[in-house]
Amino acid sequence: MDLWSSDGMRTVVSMGRLLVLIGLVAVPVWGQEAKDDARGRLVSTPEQVVQEQLEAYNRHDLEGFLRTYAPEVKVFDFPDTLRFSGQAAMRERYGKLFESNPELRAEIDSRIVQGDHVIDHERVSLGGGRRLTAVAIYRVEGGKIIAVWFLR
Repeated sequence: MDLWSSDGMRTVVSMGRLLVLIGLVAVPVWGQEAKDDARGRLVSTPEQVVQEQLEAYNRHDLEGFLRTYAPEVKVFDFPDTLRFSGQAAMRERYGKLFESNPELRAEIDSRIVQGDHVIDHERVSLGGGRRLTAVAIYRVEGGKIIAVWFLR
C-alpha cells in the first residue's frame, strides 16, 4: 500500500491516533514505576514508600516503619510548626504509641500523589472507640520520607 494514497494516509493517521492514545494512557503508569538512583539501586516511588510506611504502622513494626524515613526527617504541624525531627525522636514517640495503643490502625480515605509529595486523608482508630481524622502530607526523596506535615 502506498502511504501517500488516501488509504495509506488513513492508516498513518490511525496509527498516529493509536500512539497518542497509548501515550496518554501509559505515561502516568510508567511515571509511577520504581527508578534507579545514581548508584544503580532501585528506589521506590513516593507512593510506594508511603504505602510501605502505612503497612508497617498498622503492623506496629517500628523498625519497618522507621526504615521508610530519612535519618533527618522533620515532622510538622501544618503549615510550619516543627513538632520533632530525626529518627531518634520518631523512634521514641512511635514506639510508645505502638506499645500503648495495641488497636492503633490507620486507613486511607483518599490519596493524592503529586511528584515527590503524597497526601493522605487518614482515619485513625486508637482503640476503645476513639477515632480521629487527619491529613498527612509526605515529601519523599531518594526513596525515604524526608518531611511530614499533619493537618488535624
